[in-house]
Amino acid sequence: MADAKGHDVAAVWLLKRNCAITPKQFGVFYCSLATVSLSIAAFWTALGAWTVLPFAGIDLIAVGSAFLVYARHSTDYERIVISPMFLTVETAQASRITVVTLNPRWVRIGLQEKPRPKIEIRSAGQVILVGIHAPAHRRAAIAAEMRRYIARLG
Repeated sequence: MADAKGHDVAAVWLLKRNCAITPKQFGVFYCSLATVSLSIAAFWTALGAWTVLPFAGIDLIAVGSAFLVYARHSTDYERIVISPMFLTVETAQASRITVVTLNPRWVRIGLQEKPRPKIEIRSAGQVILVGIHAPAHRRAAIAAEMRRYIARLG
């Protein structure tokens, strides 16, 4: 298999969040929620319960803030590419993308010694933690798979 630049690629892992709704769908849902909430608040305000409207506004701001945080991280991912020439770890969190390229022959892959361990990719004193989007029970299997691919390269 070859990547876009023509390099041979031994393996690719794409670890991403399991989101049931896209940011666009989230926006449509929030707009419909705001319409219903403000309609109800306007009805009660017209009947003289004017305090309903400010509380509806506070509620929409709080829910909108939570939706914004969720939507901002709904496309987060980690992409690990192992080829004979390089091991690349691409991480996207919110709007920030980080790419680290390592020599696969100098890499050690393991798990942290914690209750919910992340996958450690070590090379030349550098430690990269991946697997935050993978289920905890699958991380050991993913790390073992990565070690097998690296062993094939050696």
